[in-house]
Amino acid sequence: MSRQRARQDGLPYRVYEYKGKITYSIGYKLPNGKWAFRLKCSVGDRAKIAEMRAEAIRRAGEIGLGRPADNTVGALLTTWIEWQESLPMGVPQRRADSTLKENKREIVRLRKAFGHMLTTDLTKTDAYVYLDACVKAKRPEKGNKEISLMRRILEYGIRLGLLSTNPLDGVEKNETVKYDRLVTDAEIALAEKVGRKMGGPQLIVALALKTAWLCLRRSVEVRAMTRPQITDAGIEWIAGKSRAGAAPRIGIIEWSPELRATIDDALAIERYDLAGDWYVFGNLSGQRYTKGGWKSTLSRLMTECVEVATKEEIPFKPFSLQDCRPKGVSDKLDRGDGDVMDATLHTSERMIRQTYDRRRVRRATPAE
Repeated sequence: MSRQRARQDGLPYRVYEYKGKITYSIGYKLPNGKWAFRLKCSVGDRAKIAEMRAEAIRRAGEIGLGRPADNTVGALLTTWIEWQESLPMGVPQRRADSTLKENKREIVRLRKAFGHMLTTDLTKTDAYVYLDACVKAKRPEKGNKEISLMRRILEYGIRLGLLSTNPLDGVEKNETVKYDRLVTDAEIALAEKVGRKMGGPQLIVALALKTAWLCLRRSVEVRAMTRPQITDAGIEWIAGKSRAGAAPRIGIIEWSPELRATIDDALAIERYDLAGDWYVFGNLSGQRYTKGGWKSTLSRLMTECVEVATKEEIPFKPFSLQDCRPKGVSDKLDRGDGDVMDATLHTSERMIRQTYDRRRVRRATPAE
């Protein structure tokens, strides 16, 4: 909370100056107590003090208008996030909450790499150095996404007048190998079998894997599934991403004997005393699994599955929730179902065909 100034100095809100015996300083203090910028010079240089005072007032005005505190990449990254969060719900420029949450994680890495640089000093070479580092770190796909986000944020910098051209235009992305893992029926069955034997957390994860396959759902949707989604007609799912201004799209996966039995088994798992039961695939304390908690529980299940498969001399490769949606899509397409778009809540077939259709054999009827 800001306090009233001890003396009226004519400076704008949040701009403070200090005159010491040797140094004069003036800067803009953010609500969190940190300096957005702070200029310093010799206390005896009156001309410089007047110049810095005018500069501080100008920059404070720009911050008030939503401009970065300075022309660094780090300041631009901060301003872009604040701009996104300030946009009204429903406008086309505002990103979905889930997308913005992921963007914030990506910006942490971008800030470490480029935050200290001036936007005008950033070049395509810097982007290629970053992409090469991502290849060495075995994360080429993530590197591509992060550089694409950086380019988009620089476009916002052009809108603010910080740049005249985008230095990352035309950057070639890392070549990647398409991931086309297709989980088998036997692998799903073994995971369920082992999960039932282990019980507790591993059974919760095993049933979640099966539900993700049967309902063609994303990882985050299954981990966040709650009891109110269970209806007499089936399980209700809300599209994670919707076009700006559009009403939420709701999909209902109708009951089958297999799906009904899977959900009943998940609800029947005993939690600790007084634990909540809001999340269908929550942990034993009734809370939603964190990513770390889910990963470690899944790892224990998959490790046991590998050991069982080795003893029984049957093929098995560890898989995760992300692998179950492609299996569900591929199974439905192979069966000739025409409701895959309704099941996934996608608005075009392009994503389905490019990302989720992993059938090894394609069947077709003759021309005549």
